[in-house]
Amino acid sequence: MLHSKYFHRALNVALILACGLLVTSLAQRYLSKRPSGRTISVSGVEFSRSKKTLLLFLQQDCNICIESLPFYRRLVDTFRESTDVQLVLITPYRPEVADEFFKKTGLSFKTVLQGDRGLLGVKLSPTLILADSTGTVRGSWIGKLQPERETEIWTMLGK
Repeated sequence: MLHSKYFHRALNVALILACGLLVTSLAQRYLSKRPSGRTISVSGVEFSRSKKTLLLFLQQDCNICIESLPFYRRLVDTFRESTDVQLVLITPYRPEVADEFFKKTGLSFKTVLQGDRGLLGVKLSPTLILADSTGTVRGSWIGKLQPERETEIWTMLGK
């Protein structure tokens, strides 16, 4: 009975360590491939048209994307007429389908492109990637944004 008790404790410790290693491995897999500092190219995007380009990888069946609509609306409203910042929606759906859906939610993008989530190594929606006029990535954000991440984006966009 005593050996059984120690065996179960050892098994629990081993499971906890294994789970920790798995979580660490997955986090490194998703976060270490963030493209900051490298120059990117996206068909249909002219980075030189503005000082900054924010690529928004969104999809209409993404709950976090829908929950984050107020933040995206503020971005679109702020930079709608900007020549310094261009916002580009990239979605796995045909541009006209995605554009129609997002317009109903109050978002209207000048540039809507179809691209799968594998484009630029993006694995999750929503993902935002900020690049300068040369296409060099200056920042990227994945998933639900906490207020400090939203503030970071506004700061990097110059607002």
